[in-house]
Amino acid sequence: MRNHCSFCSLCASALLGASAFIAFGQTAQTSSGIPFSHGFDVTINGNAPIHFGLDTGLAWDFILTSEQAKLFGLPVVDQHTMYTSDKQTALGAKSDIVQAKTLTLAGYTFSDLKGLAVPNSHRGDVGITLFRNVLLTLDYPHDLLRVSDGQLPPANGHDILAYTTDPAANFKVLQVSPMVSIQLAGQPLQALIDTGAHEVFGEIIVPRDVAAKLPLGPQVGTMTLADALGRKFPSYVAPLKGDLQLGDVLVHNPMVTVSDWLGFVNVGPLTKRLVLTIDQVNHRVRVVMPVPAPQTQATLN
Repeated sequence: MRNHCSFCSLCASALLGASAFIAFGQTAQTSSGIPFSHGFDVTINGNAPIHFGLDTGLAWDFILTSEQAKLFGLPVVDQHTMYTSDKQTALGAKSDIVQAKTLTLAGYTFSDLKGLAVPNSHRGDVGITLFRNVLLTLDYPHDLLRVSDGQLPPANGHDILAYTTDPAANFKVLQVSPMVSIQLAGQPLQALIDTGAHEVFGEIIVPRDVAAKLPLGPQVGTMTLADALGRKFPSYVAPLKGDLQLGDVLVHNPMVTVSDWLGFVNVGPLTKRLVLTIDQVNHRVRVVMPVPAPQTQATLN
């Protein structure tokens, strides 16, 4: 979910066996990888390419404007009632659910898709469910997105972690987006991996009630986060007196954004330093923080 919007349902499964097995609705392919940090082109139903982003806090195959959906002739198959991410209460607002036959991204074609058509200028995105039957790798340090068939090895608690979802949650993003176990200053917590929040300052976002139980240092800055309705949430940033641990990834004294913009812990800001591979069929995620290459001094002739 993006930091200007608390609609994770707006913003906001590798293959079951051997990699030769083809999941229904997918084509057996492997993408060569594309840059993604500034968006990328997708093709819907063979129409002219449009520029999209990616958000694992978006619980749909894609989102686009109502005008784009009409231009591409996407049929409306249902309506979706939106919920806020902070209180999970219905707003009474509805968006059209539209269907697309195909969407091509990074040379990989997905089939039989559903997305949201929203009556505003929200930037188009692909969401977590688009990749339900494939491996999605997001290499932030090298700005590379790859899609491939296959599956991750079993979780080992180090670089490959098991994750959970909550299919019974009212808030759609919690039904499908990865929730992993972390530790903050030794305290175990569950945190959402939401790449749409990577632009928020620091490494992690926590609600105020969670922050009250953490050993935080003095505030180093304040900000206001706003949702899609324009509601404003005063927020602040403070260092943690301790470590953030996600598998083998360890961050000493991370910066914590404290905000009730969200109702849960969100480790999305940390993703900008990671290489992530998400396996939705097996509910596994590989999390690696590359070691920066050592800097060498220039040699004078």
